[in-house]
Amino acid sequence: MGWWRKKNTEEADAKQKLVQENGEVVLEKLIEYCNGKSNPIKTFSASQILRGTDNFSPNNSLILHATGSYQCYKGMLEDHRPVLVKKWVIKYSPCSGKTCRDISISSMVSGHKNFLKLLGCCLEFPNPVIVYEYAQSIMCREKSKYLFDVSLPWNMRLKIAKEVADALTYLHTAFSKSIIHKDMIPCNIFLDGEGTAKLSGFNNSVLIPEGEKFVEDMVVEGTFGYLDHNYMATGVVTENTDVYGFGAFMITLLTALQPSLVVKLYKDSPIELVEDGGFVGIVDPKLLESCKEEETWQFRTFFILSLRCIGCVGEEVPKMIEVAKELKMIMLV
Repeated sequence: MGWWRKKNTEEADAKQKLVQENGEVVLEKLIEYCNGKSNPIKTFSASQILRGTDNFSPNNSLILHATGSYQCYKGMLEDHRPVLVKKWVIKYSPCSGKTCRDISISSMVSGHKNFLKLLGCCLEFPNPVIVYEYAQSIMCREKSKYLFDVSLPWNMRLKIAKEVADALTYLHTAFSKSIIHKDMIPCNIFLDGEGTAKLSGFNNSVLIPEGEKFVEDMVVEGTFGYLDHNYMATGVVTENTDVYGFGAFMITLLTALQPSLVVKLYKDSPIELVEDGGFVGIVDPKLLESCKEEETWQFRTFFILSLRCIGCVGEEVPKMIEVAKELKMIMLV
């Protein structure tokens, strides 16, 4: 049985090496982002993760990230609590820090109701596996991988937009270094059992140094259609990078179309088309089937706000805190 003992020893040594490498990068990111003052992060063993997901069974699979970088699974802890388990499909080297960045920022924001709550992680895989409280993706698996579940009624879509705006406002204002999410696609947004929106997916996020207005990215990252044109052209990340992405997300919620298609249509004379009522033609037909008069007003106001976010209307792009306030006003109508 010597070979069996040797095999087990080699596996244990490999896991320990991964724990050390990944743990060092997580600690490095925590120090970089919040001076190491975030809450302690619980760790799970690989055996716990594998048991909880039935060895990452396809039957437990919820959704694949739009870029194909990770897979989410519904899992179960020993106490029979359902969880959401994120496993990376693309192998990043520990030095890239992408998965560790996701863990670190998730730990910083988990106390806010509009973020997916981090329960812990497993460092025994080549890329750390992340464990969250369970929530269901808003993605519609039968449709385009960038679109949400189009069966959601308008009041839910509007509520999701407001709660995600609150989450982005928190990222931009709650810390000494503003956190820019950079990837405002639908598959990074989940709903808990009470229908509360939860933002996630910080692997592409960056921090703007204290006292600064921007930071330069070495490599432009994100999803086409949700990427600020200024960022794509210059690599410069500002709060407007998220405002643009959020505006594109608003367009998706209203139209169930790829935002790039709508932006192309409205970039030259947006206000004229909106004022003429032509925008109704791009509203998701499911929303028009039995809409009320006040909802038609909400559609129009919501759409104009989205165009302001992407820089098609108005002289200045609004801050996220202003967008959140305007969405609250729209909801009150």
